[in-house]
Amino acid sequence: MSEEAKQKILDFLGSFSGSEKGVATAAEIKKGTGLDREMVSKCLKELEMEGKIMGAGRAAGVFGYKLKT
Repeated sequence: MSEEAKQKILDFLGSFSGSEKGVATAAEIKKGTGLDREMVSKCLKELEMEGKIMGAGRAAGVFGYKLKT
């Protein structure tokens, strides 16, 4: 399920039209993919370690993620 979940997150980030050029918070990813919070958190860490996504700052101290270009 982890690979399938990671692909869902990558697809979501690829199509995300948020307010800051594809930057989505973990909560937005959770809502958009239907995955639970623990799975989203685990997958985001794995994807970041694999170099497929990167952390991106966001207003009000909430951390966001986007696809690495």
